[in-house]
Amino acid sequence: YHLEGGCDIVFQMGTAKFGVRDTDGNLDDDQLRKVAAYDQVKMIEIKLAQGAKPGKGGILPAAKISAEIADIRGIPKGKDGISPNRHAEVDDWNDLLDFIAHVRDVSGLPTGIKTVMGSETAFAEFFDTILERGMDSAPDFITLDGGEGGTGAAPMPLIDLVGVSIREALPVVSVMRNERGLKDRIRIVASGKLVNPGDIAWALCAGADFVTSARGFMFSLGCIQALKCNKNTCPTGITTHDPRFQKGLVPDEKWEKVAAYAKGIVKEVETIAHSVGVPEPRKMRRDHVRIVQPDGTSIPLSTLYPS
Repeated sequence: YHLEGGCDIVFQMGTAKFGVRDTDGNLDDDQLRKVAAYDQVKMIEIKLAQGAKPGKGGILPAAKISAEIADIRGIPKGKDGISPNRHAEVDDWNDLLDFIAHVRDVSGLPTGIKTVMGSETAFAEFFDTILERGMDSAPDFITLDGGEGGTGAAPMPLIDLVGVSIREALPVVSVMRNERGLKDRIRIVASGKLVNPGDIAWALCAGADFVTSARGFMFSLGCIQALKCNKNTCPTGITTHDPRFQKGLVPDEKWEKVAAYAKGIVKEVETIAHSVGVPEPRKMRRDHVRIVQPDGTSIPLSTLYPS
């Protein structure tokens, strides 16, 4: 279905390896090669964690697994689909870099990771391990999700309380990357409730090379955040296979809203870039952002996080 649209695709590999797994849930290199063979697939993203449930796996209820989904994901029909809380191949930073290298070698595509910041120490150790092993061992990109990242299928304590906000994590991680001379080797993709033009402009200023938004596009489809993603009772039809509710999602109408959102975001972020005196959004820097302080005054973001 993604191929039909003719778009560029980032294939996200979760901990269950859906779509590229063998019958035991391990990575199947032949299946990975098949995915990578599509011209539209441009990158592989190994998901370690997402903002709404860092450190937690997931369950796709059996009731939502149709014959088609079972075939696509490589799982049995009539049985819950389990995503572990981690990749079985990875016990430490060296294992992670080995796994990234394996996926990149097999697929022939740029390969990175998606994760959430829990502490500066972990990222410092990761970057230092890369320097010890050499630049070639580095992931090609890091998608950094914030603790405010979403899914209605996550436990509320994790949605509300766990993971550092993208507002804090992005400047910290980008500074750590840059200090180690990895800016030109590792791109940072910012995620985590970045919905409005101001959010996206801020992220580009704070150190992101790219910005991705799940929530924005969900809203443009009609999501009302009913938090029923895992219950098959989504009232808008977006996350359900119940024909009664699916009628609420009319693709012939919704595609126009999704396209309008995407085009509108690009135009308005460009407007912000022009207003601060640069020709395009990627030229924006930390000194274009001011952070309001407790006394009501503001200071440049570059003062808090020097480049």
